[in-house]
Amino acid sequence: MKNKKFLSPLIAAIIFVFVLALDLLTKGLIIPNLIPQVGNSVEVMPGFINFIYVENKGAAWGIFSNNTVFLAILSAIVLVLFAVFYFLRVRMVKEKSSIWLAVSFGLIAGGCLGNLIDRIAFGFVRDFINFQFMNFPVFNFADVALTVGVVTIIIYFLFFYSKEGGDKKNKKDDKND
Repeated sequence: MKNKKFLSPLIAAIIFVFVLALDLLTKGLIIPNLIPQVGNSVEVMPGFINFIYVENKGAAWGIFSNNTVFLAILSAIVLVLFAVFYFLRVRMVKEKSSIWLAVSFGLIAGGCLGNLIDRIAFGFVRDFINFQFMNFPVFNFADVALTVGVVTIIIYFLFFYSKEGGDKKNKKDDKND
């Protein structure tokens, strides 16, 4: 590809927009139309998955409950810091930038912003996906994106970060060759 340096930001942007749109659309369509009141539920696949409307006033598994302002500020700070890291990293390594980094940025940024919008607009995060076959917290698509994004960023740091050639160790090694 001739403009390979734009591939990583393009992938990140596409994933970001997709995750944010999927999260907001599903919350905006499923909750008011199928489960409009807190506690309402509808079977999707009996015994496996259902939709149940939950207002999560905390973070994952309800930690930091009733600290909406703190969580909104923390989410915004994490989002900005990760965006700065991402864009500085892409600029530093140019066309060597890993697709793993782009994917993780798109997933984490989209998920973080989806839940941040809920916190700002409603004072809580709207969750609705529930696994009936196991004891697991109710979640939404932003939560899925955040979880997968964290896994991909861990993979990136474990296997690709140092191979991109943008870190100081590799620059020293390149000068010695």
